[in-house]
Amino acid sequence: MGNRERYLIEGMPKIVHDEKIKVSEEELEKNKWIKNNLSKNSLEYIESLPRDFYFKVEGKTIYITHYPLDNNGNFKKHIKNANIEENNCMFKEVDADIYLYGHTHKKILNKSEDKLYINPGALGCPGNTNFAPYIILEINNNNIKCKELKCSYNKEKVIKEIKNEAFPGYKNVLKLFYNL
Repeated sequence: MGNRERYLIEGMPKIVHDEKIKVSEEELEKNKWIKNNLSKNSLEYIESLPRDFYFKVEGKTIYITHYPLDNNGNFKKHIKNANIEENNCMFKEVDADIYLYGHTHKKILNKSEDKLYINPGALGCPGNTNFAPYIILEINNNNIKCKELKCSYNKEKVIKEIKNEAFPGYKNVLKLFYNL
C-alpha cells in the first residue's frame, strides 16, 4: 500500500510527508473524486494491501514496501536520490538482503557488500519519454542480477484520456508526471 492508497482508505491529510507539504483543496477534491469513482470491491482490495512484505528466494530475504515508515507509521524522510548510506539509514530497522521500494519516482540501484536497494522508478510516470521503466530481479545461487527493462507507453493516449476525464487536479497531474 502506497501513499495514494493510504489516502483513499484513511482520508487525505492536510499536510503530507516529512517536508510538511500543505495539501491544496484541489488535491483533497482529487482524492475524494478517485475514492468516489472506485468500486466497493476495488476499495476493499486496496484496504487489504499490506504496508510491507517479506519473503525468501534462494536464501535471500527480500523486503518490499512503498517507502520506509517510522515507528508511528509515517513515511520517513523523503530522499529522492538516496545513496547507499542514506538507504542504510532509511531501512536500519529492517533486516533483509534486498530492499524494493518506490515513492520517489526516481530509479535507485545501490549495492553494498551485503545489501541491495532497488527503486525501479515510476512505471506510470514516464516524464518526457514513451516508455515505462521496470526491473526484473534474478537470484540464482547467491548471484543477484538486476535487469533494467522498459515497456512502451502510449503517453499521448494517456494524456488525452486524462484531459478528457478532467478530474479535479488533472492539470497538476499532467505537469508533475508528464512535464506538461
